[in-house]
Amino acid sequence: MLLGIVVFTMTYLLLFSGDTLIRELLPAVSMAEDKTKNWEALEKNLMEALVPVVVYSRYYGSGLESAYAGNEIPDYYFQDEDPASPETVQALEPQTVGGVQETGTVPVAAPAAIPGQQFTREQLSDFQFMIDHCYVVDSTTYVNREEMNADALLSMDMTLHQDNSDYQILIYHTHSSSESFVDSRPGVLEDTPVGLGDTLTALLESYGYRVYHDRTVYDQINGEIDRNYAYTASGEGIDRILAEHPSIEVVIDLHRDGVNENTHLVTTINGKPTAKIMFFNGVSRTTSNGELEYLTNPNRQANLAFSLQLYLTGSAAYDDFLRRTYIKGYLYNLDRRPKATLIEVGGQTNTVEEAQNAMEPLAYILHQVLSGETDTTESETGAD
Repeated sequence: MLLGIVVFTMTYLLLFSGDTLIRELLPAVSMAEDKTKNWEALEKNLMEALVPVVVYSRYYGSGLESAYAGNEIPDYYFQDEDPASPETVQALEPQTVGGVQETGTVPVAAPAAIPGQQFTREQLSDFQFMIDHCYVVDSTTYVNREEMNADALLSMDMTLHQDNSDYQILIYHTHSSSESFVDSRPGVLEDTPVGLGDTLTALLESYGYRVYHDRTVYDQINGEIDRNYAYTASGEGIDRILAEHPSIEVVIDLHRDGVNENTHLVTTINGKPTAKIMFFNGVSRTTSNGELEYLTNPNRQANLAFSLQLYLTGSAAYDDFLRRTYIKGYLYNLDRRPKATLIEVGGQTNTVEEAQNAMEPLAYILHQVLSGETDTTESETGAD
């Protein structure tokens, strides 16, 4: 019987854990500079090799950060896509340049010298057309025709109840101190997405909304950058705010994207160099594991509707301002409200000025959708 157990165990390891043993165990053994870390790594990799459920809980689990020493959430949990991936390259395809004019202190869209891109309902009813023209779907996840139904998404009411007696919009930053721009001053929050949030708050308030800007730094622990726990920390933070102000209907997580160092996400709007922006959705499913039940999002369809309406509104007003909406496999705290979105502003190669200049057109797009003053599609003709 003992021999049978040994044979079964060795066969199991060869079939299911050989790659882990070769790729993970041997590098750990070769670390000679720190014997303590050497044994910790050895213990961790042995556990992953012998008990694959540990691997599963490491990459997909929730609340299991202390399962063993050195555990961390993998990089692909974060919103920053791989700048070398085909999806990102596709998302960065060049477009043309449009513009806006300002009236008073509130930016108002004007007919651009080069019109923005607008689609018909008939075009958007074609699943493949809508995916090709409006989205980049990360290879780690997938979408289906039922949830990406244009008529259903565009018919959902994304307007905001016009009562500003209490806060209506929440702006926060899961990653703030760890996301800077090419000329950001070290340690200055105003040169990070937090500074962009200050500007966006003022612009939205000029439209008549009451905005709660949460400037809390969620990606630091004891003064050190720690992005691994940031989404959990920011989720707990916004839950407290939403409990205190249940009137909030719109939740915006404002970020700076990570791109290839040779990529510069900039266009010209109203004569000013302006960082491009991208809306982002998490759909709580992966290609390898299907629906992630522990990350269930009852607002997934509404989140998709909100980002699509924002994208189509922005694309029609500003031809070269929006990157296609990015869809990835996790939750990103978007389940908190139907009108919740994550927004990437430029990349690390943009300047602070370029990112700040993006807040005016972004505020306009948000106002158009929230006020119901926009028609996101053309009735007869559309773009190629």
